[in-house]
Amino acid sequence: MSMKFKPLALNAFIILVITAMTLLSGCEDVIQVNVINKSPKIVVDAFVNNQIDTQTVRLTRSIGYFDSTGKEPIITHAQVAIVDQSASVPKLFVFKYAYNGKYQFVPNQTTGDTFTVGHDYALLVVVDKDTLVSFSRLNPTTVIDSLHLVDVVGNGPPINTTGKYVELYANDRVGQGDFYWIKTFRNDTFSNSINQLNISADMGNTSNGQDGKLFIYPVRYNQVNDFLRSYKTGETVRLEIHSINAVVFAWFNLVINENRNGGLFATPPANIFSNVISFNPNKKVSVGGCFCMSAVCSASVTIP
Repeated sequence: MSMKFKPLALNAFIILVITAMTLLSGCEDVIQVNVINKSPKIVVDAFVNNQIDTQTVRLTRSIGYFDSTGKEPIITHAQVAIVDQSASVPKLFVFKYAYNGKYQFVPNQTTGDTFTVGHDYALLVVVDKDTLVSFSRLNPTTVIDSLHLVDVVGNGPPINTTGKYVELYANDRVGQGDFYWIKTFRNDTFSNSINQLNISADMGNTSNGQDGKLFIYPVRYNQVNDFLRSYKTGETVRLEIHSINAVVFAWFNLVINENRNGGLFATPPANIFSNVISFNPNKKVSVGGCFCMSAVCSASVTIP
């Protein structure tokens, strides 16, 4: 049976549809949010290690939440130093301004101007009328036994690319309470994607009280590789294990959580705490960032 609209009924139906479409389209207005960064923070990026390489502390000012990364104003007129508090006489390491907000110090084994495992260090930063301080012990790291090459056929997530990947063979230090940051370098280029931020508490599974054994599989394999890009013949892969402490481990976890904070059940963005504090009783500005002294072990392999 076919249905036919009478002219009056059809006209009423068309008017109803047009009205509904007009009302619905009114719900699509875009709201422009203008967030003003009224009180920029001083941001301290101070990850210093015991290697005989140029050590860097970078100082910038924070930007608005919706501003593009990479446009942070640099600080060029600060005074930066690290003090060895464990030396018989406190020893001062002065970092001089180089470029792009970076203050640098070059260790010297001949003069004994190096950082020592087991010593306690204080970071001092003076910017205008603000004096910033932070403290960190240079904890020992573990040793790397070897790097193994693994041939994999990529047939879907998480491994999409056929080729060679690297597996780290290293044991956690005996005794609970060790924390590590494992870095991957491809042809001397650091893999600094947030998805490859590889940190571990002890061997990586503290819930079972496991300690002193081989790092768990996600730490020693999953997080040291980019499964969208296998290693090619002639490329060099270097892995470094940096010692960190419990506070820095917690700081890194908050960075990861904020980066992944999205979707239907996302929580409001929140500022991440800093272990750098203002020494001034009446501080002028807020502070962000992190200070950490690290011992480093490394190993590398060239893809055949």
